[in-house]
Amino acid sequence: MNSRLFTEIATHHALARLIDNLNKPRFWKNLILFLNEVIPFDNALALQVVADGTPHVFAEYCPAGAGSPSPVPFYLNGLYLLDPFLQSAHEGLADGLHRLEEIAPDLFRQSEYFLTYFRDVVGEDEVQLVVNQTTIKGTVMLSFGARTRFHPDSIGRLAVCTPWVISLIKQHLTCMNTLSNDNCDNGDLPGRVQQTLAVFGAELLSDREMEIARLVLRGNSSKAIAERLGISPETVKVHRRNLYNKLGISTQPELFSLFIQALEHEIK
Repeated sequence: MNSRLFTEIATHHALARLIDNLNKPRFWKNLILFLNEVIPFDNALALQVVADGTPHVFAEYCPAGAGSPSPVPFYLNGLYLLDPFLQSAHEGLADGLHRLEEIAPDLFRQSEYFLTYFRDVVGEDEVQLVVNQTTIKGTVMLSFGARTRFHPDSIGRLAVCTPWVISLIKQHLTCMNTLSNDNCDNGDLPGRVQQTLAVFGAELLSDREMEIARLVLRGNSSKAIAERLGISPETVKVHRRNLYNKLGISTQPELFSLFIQALEHEIK
């Protein structure tokens, strides 16, 4: 039997999951998984770039580094300022697919940023899908990294998908922005967020588990939480596992979804 048939089936199943998760918290993860069927890559990052301030990460994908500390906090701590794609985005990067060789300075591969960070974390090559969206502040960028150079055929397959992927991302962002506006009034929203954070999970979680849940929701890694609370990373992982079990979830996006539901209830 033609092995290509099984590949196509997997791609169509990934596309179905992506459509099912449109306007939901797992959209970004499923978008990355679908695109990984189209063009195999070793890591991916979906983020929002703003004119001033730290980028906001929607999703991270790095299966080869499973179990290892995420490089994202290190990147967000200031290394993003050296990212040639982000610099180009600030200067005005058009919607579409962009390759590293088209964006990076001519001596980029000899720079300390490439030698000490990029090569280990992203790889030898990178392509980015850029989406400028008027309903949100900033630009959405999907980064795909590979340990070896991307083959032209792979870039071609991704380019074929790019127009409708951009449309799907814009639709998702527009709908999420509309939902946010519909669920919020002009009252003290920051105060309500803080209030919801303070009591989130109170019916089921211990004080320590609630504290760790709040830190996770704010984007802290297990290592950062351990340093903040003066406990070991292993203890943090135990607390995270326990609080996930008590809440009936298994992932951080699901935790965020529960928090959004609690926030919506508080706002109504």
